Amino acid sequence: MITKWKRILVVFALLVSLLIPPMPPLATAQEGAPAPADYYVTETVKASVKNILNEQAPEGVRIAAVVRLYNEGSRLTRVPDYEVRAKTDGGIEYTLRPSAANAIAIQPKETVELTYMIVVDREDAFSVSQISWVDVDEFVSPRKETTMLSIPVSSIEWRGDLGAFSDPSANKQWGEAFTIAELSPVIEYKPISLIEQNTPQGPKSILTLLAENKGDKKKTIPDFLINGKAEQKVFTGKRLEQDVVALEPNEQKYIHYAIPAGKKEEMKSLTVLTPESFAVDDKTKIDYSIGRFSIALPDGNAAAASVEQSEPYEMNQWIRFDPLNRVIQPEIGVALVDLHIHDSVGGGFKAAVAKFKLQNRSDRPMPVPKFQAQLVSAAGNQYTGNRQTTVVETLAPNISYVIYYTFVLPTTEKGERLTMEILDGDSVAPYNIPIARLKTKAQSDQSDGDIQFYPFTVKFNSWKEEVFYGSAKSSLPYSYKLALDLDVKLQDQSVVDQSFPKLKVELVDASGNVIGAKALPFTGDNRVASGIQTFSMDSTLFEFSNTLRVYETVDTPFGEADRLVATLQ
Repeated sequence: MITKWKRILVVFALLVSLLIPPMPPLATAQEGAPAPADYYVTETVKASVKNILNEQAPEGVRIAAVVRLYNEGSRLTRVPDYEVRAKTDGGIEYTLRPSAANAIAIQPKETVELTYMIVVDREDAFSVSQISWVDVDEFVSPRKETTMLSIPVSSIEWRGDLGAFSDPSANKQWGEAFTIAELSPVIEYKPISLIEQNTPQGPKSILTLLAENKGDKKKTIPDFLINGKAEQKVFTGKRLEQDVVALEPNEQKYIHYAIPAGKKEEMKSLTVLTPESFAVDDKTKIDYSIGRFSIALPDGNAAAASVEQSEPYEMNQWIRFDPLNRVIQPEIGVALVDLHIHDSVGGGFKAAVAKFKLQNRSDRPMPVPKFQAQLVSAAGNQYTGNRQTTVVETLAPNISYVIYYTFVLPTTEKGERLTMEILDGDSVAPYNIPIARLKTKAQSDQSDGDIQFYPFTVKFNSWKEEVFYGSAKSSLPYSYKLALDLDVKLQDQSVVDQSFPKLKVELVDASGNVIGAKALPFTGDNRVASGIQTFSMDSTLFEFSNTLRVYETVDTPFGEADRLVATLQ
């Protein structure tokens, strides 16, 4: 009896299978159902959708799709001559126009990317739910349409520059690493810093990304875009590296973007986009971009974390630079050796003078690094340094060379809490990229004992002045002779050039009036040296001085600035 029922069930199953029409070999994927591992538009051509654009344009709504076809076969295969259609969530289908640059055939084991686009004259909002390949037979009446393949695309639709990402994995935190699989899955990117700068073209925010090749072959960093995004505004970023940037396996390099947003507070996030292009014909193409990730903006501390030194800087210690910087070669040591505040002679400003020691620690001549410097006050005010005018071009081995920068400051600046920024002004000129930050403060002046004019130490053993009637050639009636007995020592066996700040002496009478002054260089003719030196100065006053003021004097773009270092009786 049981055997008989089994036979009846088998016969019934066969009858049912004959009555149900078979599924076509290229099944249509229904949106909402689990996506199959692969989609095939023919038996040997695998299909996927790289991206979907659905954005408002001046002429209507632009719909674009980039699809990838992979030839699994062993022979050259023609791109299937099917219509590519976009279906909306309202059930409307739009036939997309193929790009004039699309390939017409696929080599064996090759992947090609094909672009399709249409502009629809409508203003209401809608979504694209799927992309379909449709075989249209025009030679029958009525014409016959067969859907060969449909792929759901709601999850990858990009709604334009103001669009948002629904996928949580596409929303990155500041400092979180990401890859752009559509371009190169082995290159990893990490946002490092976002700094504000004023330029002749207006304020810009400069973004630094650290790129690393995680693969085992040399790779070129592909072209992609990064924009700043506000509530209802987009700030279009521009890649600053003009040349091709290649990475060896495990190599790291920086890339930079300038975003025309004056203040980071104006932006809410950053958007990473990949560029696409649709060729209308041989002469006309439409460029557009597809959003990939959103990056949250950093707070004020995280924005500069890549080059921050955690401990306060100690003078004359070698500065730790960003190891990927392109300005300071590893063989060159750089140390901040002196930072003092000078008062302007004419009034109206102060000047900070920072001296840096550069040492060539190699066995061959090295070019003098041309870095920029910037002081940042405790209130966040930024002051650009002016590098001395005369500089040596080459450093000899094991020689230290001292250069200085002047920073014009307001008269209210005390210099108690400062940040010295060392900047790369060449790699992405005219923008400046920090390569080191030093927490420091202005040094106090020393009036007793030896006087420091780094790298020189000057000791005044004695001084004497005499007054005479001026010569017939002089327009001033009186002439003074000042005799100085000095001990001058050089620290660290450093060298300076003709631009180095000078030692200045002033003769002052009992009422505080300046009788005369003389500026003495530390290098060249009539330089400051050990022993007794006599100098002449002319004056309108006939007084005997009992006070000698000693200054370090320096020229700035706004005039002379002096630092009083000693008052001698």
